[in-house]
Amino acid sequence: MSSLAAEGGLAQAGTAYDPTEISSVPIRRVLSRALHPPLRDPYFWAIQGSVLALTALHLWLDEAGVIHEISLISLPVALLFIPVTYAALRFGLHGSAATALWATVLWVPNLVVGGQRHDASVDLVSLVLVDAVALVVGQRIEREGIAKAAANEAAHAQRLSEARYRQLFASTGAPILVFDASGRTIDVNPAAWALFGPSVLDRTSEQLLRMTPGELTSSKGSGRVVLRAGGNQYEFRCITSVAEAEKRPQVQVLLQDVTAERRAWRDAQEFAAALLAAQEEERARIAREIHDDPLQRLLGVARRLELLSTSDKLDAAAAERISGLRQELLTTSRTLRDLAQGLRPPALEHLGLAAALRGLLSDQEEKFPWGPRLEMSVHGTQVRLRPECELGLYRIAQEALNNAVVHAKPENVRLELAFWESSVRMTIWNDGGTFDPQASPSKSQLGLRGMRERASLLGGKLEIYSAPESGTTVLAYLPIRANIGSD
Repeated sequence: MSSLAAEGGLAQAGTAYDPTEISSVPIRRVLSRALHPPLRDPYFWAIQGSVLALTALHLWLDEAGVIHEISLISLPVALLFIPVTYAALRFGLHGSAATALWATVLWVPNLVVGGQRHDASVDLVSLVLVDAVALVVGQRIEREGIAKAAANEAAHAQRLSEARYRQLFASTGAPILVFDASGRTIDVNPAAWALFGPSVLDRTSEQLLRMTPGELTSSKGSGRVVLRAGGNQYEFRCITSVAEAEKRPQVQVLLQDVTAERRAWRDAQEFAAALLAAQEEERARIAREIHDDPLQRLLGVARRLELLSTSDKLDAAAAERISGLRQELLTTSRTLRDLAQGLRPPALEHLGLAAALRGLLSDQEEKFPWGPRLEMSVHGTQVRLRPECELGLYRIAQEALNNAVVHAKPENVRLELAFWESSVRMTIWNDGGTFDPQASPSKSQLGLRGMRERASLLGGKLEIYSAPESGTTVLAYLPIRANIGSD
């Protein structure tokens, strides 16, 4: 609906209509009405009776010889303008056309009889003029009637629409405010009245929502506002629409309460962040346990086996077997050390993100010597990030590299780390097999969801692009000073 509160404008719509609408009425519609005279209207028959009376008067004057006076020759015919014009004004073309036809039919005998006594050309010209007036005036009145009826019908429909809107406006539970172009509050519904109090109509959009009319109609107006009412804090999503009432722009703002939704979202974010933090703490604990107990025990056994293999009491075969056992223990120790470092990389804590990522690439090359060629570059001035940011980027890189090497089977993998003034960007690209990143994740793709969640919890975002021509690219953006769980 185009009007928000325009009852005054609607009241005038039934009588005022644009003259240009008259000429737009189809001629076919006008002519079709001429074929349906108002036969049930008594005024129509009264008009036809007057035509009959004028015809009889003309015939009587002609028979009585009075018509031969020059001044009376065209008088009865001229009087036909009265009923024809009245029929046009009252009924339009479908009344005037029937009246003109009736007058013509009745006047033909007068022309024949009168033509024997005097020149009937004057009567004939007058009759033609009567018919022309009937058609011209009738079609004009007919067009005006059709246009006016259409305007009244539109006004009636608009009034019904306005009534339905006002009913919805008053009954909806969401607060609705209407502002004029200057930001003055001109209308509110009961829900807004209850939220802001009786003084709501005395306040502006800046005082109520901390936004000007221009900001309400821009992208900012579709965001959220935080309001305090009754000692409680509420969050609302603004749904803004612009309309005109009586040619004056108005801004309508519907406030959708998202307090519970936002609270649930924040609770979920905080829970996920706490879950990740607990997971990392458990990884760190397991890494310490592996390093402090099993790894040290294995290294101790390996040292004793080394001493035993050099004993003079053993023959060469036994010493060789003991040396082989020692090598297996050392291999197992290295595996446990790599596992512990993967759970909690010490380079990340002591040397920073870039050094830890280089170590991650080196570990991948040792683990998959037949794998792809790995490259890394760093741009910008390196700075230490918050521990959770460095750990989050490291885990994302760890998952992305593992997915690339194991699933995509690429020939080249490139990792780029870019430090900007307020954010950091990590890009991991490979030229291997591709997939649809928008598809619903399967069980084998839950790592992608975990990467996105990590980036979101750190206040950033993660984007994945994959196409056969360009390979797969993982982009992670994190703000340097964002709070965990912010949106």
